[in-house]
Amino acid sequence: MNTRDVVSRIYDYADVVQKKQDEYFTRNGFTHSPSDKIEVKLGRRYAKVIKLARNYVAQTSDKVIETSRGGSVHTFVDMTNGDILKSASWSAPAPNGVRGNIFSDDYGASVVNEHGANYKYNI
Repeated sequence: MNTRDVVSRIYDYADVVQKKQDEYFTRNGFTHSPSDKIEVKLGRRYAKVIKLARNYVAQTSDKVIETSRGGSVHTFVDMTNGDILKSASWSAPAPNGVRGNIFSDDYGASVVNEHGANYKYNI
């Protein structure tokens, strides 16, 4: 698998997560601040998809100055195969954390929600 293809797909996945964040804030009528900002930090083995709380600081006539504070890991993505992994902590995915793959038709949208990876149920 080409690393460039994986990285490109990771950013597409992050766009899907951002859309879920925006829809969640709209659906629940949150007006006190904009939706969380999704960022990607690429590592050697895993890409970390992070949610940052946003605050508006000031607005000028031509732009809005925005800050981000706090943060939590939404999910990890294995850069060798595109697996979407549930987060165990800020620095590591859960050992049984594979929930889906960014190369699926929906970019993994069906296995995550606005808070992170969906739970895995053993039935």
